Amino acid sequence: MIRQTLFRTLTSAAVACAGFACVIDKNKVETPDEAPPVAKEEPKPERVYPDPPPPTEPRPHNFPELQRHKLDNGLELIVVENHEVPLVDVQLVFKTGDVFDELLAGMTADILLEGTAGRKGLSKAEIDERIESVGASLNASSDTFTTTLSTRVLKPDLEMALDLIAEVATNPAMDQESLDKLKEEEVVNLRSEKSSGQALGTRLLSQVLYPEGHPYGRPFPTQAQIDAIKVEDLKKFHETWYVPNNAFIIVSGDVTMDEAKAIVETEMGKMKPASAFPEHPLSQFKPEDYQKAKPGKMVVHIVDRTSISTEIFVANLSLARNHPDWVKWDLTNRILGAGVSSRLFQDIRETRDLTYGIGSTVVPSKAVGAFVIGTQTKFVDEMMAAIFEHLERIRTEDPSDKEYDQAQKAIAQSFPLRTETAGQVAGMVRTQIVYGLDDNYFANYRDAVLGVAKEDVKATAAKHIDGTPVIVMVGRKRKITSALARVPELKDAEIIVYNTDLEQIEPAPAK
Repeated sequence: MIRQTLFRTLTSAAVACAGFACVIDKNKVETPDEAPPVAKEEPKPERVYPDPPPPTEPRPHNFPELQRHKLDNGLELIVVENHEVPLVDVQLVFKTGDVFDELLAGMTADILLEGTAGRKGLSKAEIDERIESVGASLNASSDTFTTTLSTRVLKPDLEMALDLIAEVATNPAMDQESLDKLKEEEVVNLRSEKSSGQALGTRLLSQVLYPEGHPYGRPFPTQAQIDAIKVEDLKKFHETWYVPNNAFIIVSGDVTMDEAKAIVETEMGKMKPASAFPEHPLSQFKPEDYQKAKPGKMVVHIVDRTSISTEIFVANLSLARNHPDWVKWDLTNRILGAGVSSRLFQDIRETRDLTYGIGSTVVPSKAVGAFVIGTQTKFVDEMMAAIFEHLERIRTEDPSDKEYDQAQKAIAQSFPLRTETAGQVAGMVRTQIVYGLDDNYFANYRDAVLGVAKEDVKATAAKHIDGTPVIVMVGRKRKITSALARVPELKDAEIIVYNTDLEQIEPAPAK
């Protein structure tokens, strides 16, 4: 790319001179005698461009209506109609994920597409061939709270797609060969995570942020734990959680409720429900447990690792996704650190030039979420001083009119762009269900954003940003500790050091 650009530049210059056989003198440029003299042109008046018109008020936007139907076996069907194009997005969502068991949840999701057993007995190749024959793909994924089987097909192929999803979800083969392959992939993923400074930092951050034993803060799985997983473990996990009364299916696009109901009843109505479920792992943690987990003093957790730059995470426990303050909190975070127009990016990256990138995020959660600032820098002392400065400012000062107006309009006016396709709408419906939001949440979302007052920003920041955050750094211990001594807020901080297996090595843990 660089050679082409340079070549084109030189070629353009050559073309400009070719017709005049340019003779370049120290003081002038001459043309051949036969060439007519070039008259000196009068300077053209500077062109004045009018200002662009001001932005218009947001147009009305109606989030699609949700239609619900519950099958006799407990499976909930949600239909969202959109007849603009003949496509249908399907998401079969089971309410199980890493929160129950990180290894089993991921491996069970992955093994679903490796083949099925029973009467149909499809191989992985046959599953792929069926869905690819209609120009689509079938995906299985697991996250913290859910496992999802999803596809997007043309309307005439909807029945075939739902039949295939039902077969994969209910009759996975789960053979030893497939499990062995998944174990090898898990080992590779584990090595990759331990070799990444960012991954080490986020893993340790989750451990020191949440109460001990919390499912959001699990340590790295070990080689022994991976090796110990058996096919029977995956089958038990599947039998426990992959049941219709622990699931919902979203059908979004060119389909009516009657059409979807008929197909879903046929393909999934025979799935057998469970009579009971194990206790949810979040239920054992009470509000006081999260309060006790907050640090009472400044503590810096350091992963001692050879690197040129230091990964930095500054965080505190925040609020659940369904908290009434969420929209205010999202707008506040947008002003502080979400995007290239935010304070953190504009000041710390653009003005102070301390990093290539910095941002903040509010992590959605069913229980207590997190507020996190993440960055990488060679200048630890200057970076930490700047972060503390911005945290104090957002908590004690109102934003400027320009900051407030830009952030509010950016969220409100971009919302329709996030609901254009059936897949986008299905994703938002999934968010509503997973986090227990009201059915009208996204229908009223823009009004809620536009209803946030400027003075709400400071009040929300003061309420949800702790003055004593959890701090994790990944880099050279000696360099980090010397830099911390130059930061007033951290010169007396307790230092805890870990190796790249995230085992505490300083101070030596009590036996």
